[in-house]
Amino acid sequence: MRRKHLIATLFFSALVVTALAWWNRNAFSEVLPWDPALAEPPRQVAVERPAFMARANDVDYRVQPLYAYELTGLVVSFKRFRPGIGLHERWNDYINVADVCVVWGPNATDLDLNRFKFWNLEFTCNFKTNDRDAWAAFDQNALSNNHLLTTDPRIQAVIDDLRVGDIVHLRGYLSEYGQPGGYIRGTSTTRTDRGNGACETLHLEHAQILASMDSDWRRLFWLGLLGLVFSVAWWFLTPHHHLR
Repeated sequence: MRRKHLIATLFFSALVVTALAWWNRNAFSEVLPWDPALAEPPRQVAVERPAFMARANDVDYRVQPLYAYELTGLVVSFKRFRPGIGLHERWNDYINVADVCVVWGPNATDLDLNRFKFWNLEFTCNFKTNDRDAWAAFDQNALSNNHLLTTDPRIQAVIDDLRVGDIVHLRGYLSEYGQPGGYIRGTSTTRTDRGNGACETLHLEHAQILASMDSDWRRLFWLGLLGLVFSVAWWFLTPHHHLR
């Protein structure tokens, strides 16, 4: 009976730890990863390139590059899109595989980002804080939400690995795109705009995670998960008559 109680205590303790750690997995650590490129704003150069066709999930898209674009940013929130759900499915938009919201400059190095809440909806990155000093210090021109376009499975794999707190390097073209004869989705071409149309639509040629956040909560999650597995295994490996 004592062993049964011990196993139950371990299981439920590990369950609580795992759930709590998962809930806080995106809390920013006190020391965030750093790369010198984080200090620089995105680079943008006008180009004259012909439109090209891209195909995703058996749907054809016409992509018109407007600017060569490159940025290094700290990921504060993101939303991946999958066929079968959401407005992207209703609009047959399978080439926009994710929205990734990033910050750079002093926003990524000098602020306590835990004073803010960041989240992505279908097409927007949102943020808020109840701290007036934090709001005053935040540079809204050093945040961007990026509609990421790709049909490259290697780039898709990088996007699938993205987590909050990563430093990501993105390179490609700010572009307009849409199905031939249909609605054309545009792009922001400045970091100072707000509201509808203020997001960058980026057809990717390269994506790389330069560094990832080291988080106590994420380590605690794996510790809790290990406790769960161990307690379940202990229960099944212990003969029932030993638990009486």
